Amino acid sequence: MDDPIITHYNSLLYTAIVDEYTRQSGFANFGYWEDHIADAKQASCNLLEKLVAFIPTKSGSILDVACGKGGSTKYLLEYYPLSRVTAINISEKQLESARRNVPDCKFLQMNATELDFENNSFDNIICVEAAFHFCTREKFFQEALRVLKPGGRLVLSDVLMQKGVEQRRSTFHAENYLPGLDAYAALARRTGFVNIEVHDATIPCWHGHFHDVVRFAHRKLLDREFDTEQLQKILNDVYNLVGDLKYYLLACLKKHK
Repeated sequence: MDDPIITHYNSLLYTAIVDEYTRQSGFANFGYWEDHIADAKQASCNLLEKLVAFIPTKSGSILDVACGKGGSTKYLLEYYPLSRVTAINISEKQLESARRNVPDCKFLQMNATELDFENNSFDNIICVEAAFHFCTREKFFQEALRVLKPGGRLVLSDVLMQKGVEQRRSTFHAENYLPGLDAYAALARRTGFVNIEVHDATIPCWHGHFHDVVRFAHRKLLDREFDTEQLQKILNDVYNLVGDLKYYLLACLKKHK
């Protein structure tokens, strides 16, 4: 039986409308929206910039977990040499796209909750908008802690859903439910992380993405590139998240030295 997460994203990411919206950047995230941001690609780059800013010294090695089509991996080359970047994903189809997007980078098919790396392998780990899909987030935290070098950081954007959503949506897991940011920090602490930072980014990320998708869809209608049925499908997809998504957060979790 196919993994519903792989099926969902392989279907979503390989559509003309997503390519147009993301400007064929390979990104697949909400982005971080501020006044100077003009489009989804810029917002995604801005989100990566916010996450990388948690890492004070951009040196050593970094692992990009759930890299998708390689948008985040490509952005990391702004700070890291190619030889120091490794990226993983569970979809081989997406990895094929990532290898075209970032030639010669090391891409591996791997589950984030079963990292096939030695202990203390990476100086830092980044995971963009994916841990809420993992089975489970806690197992991923445990694995990330294991493969990080002492003093290394896991930086990530993540989503907390309303209670019960994980039981209704096939791409989520009920075990990942957390009521809020304090519970998220507590989970990281129980796992063994220290110096934990968890920031509420719901407004600049989720709200910003929501407003931009609605504008984009209506612009396509006014330009007669969408009919009303196409408009309604896009709007329904984003409207259905309004009652389900509770928090969008940015976090930095550090391994003890």
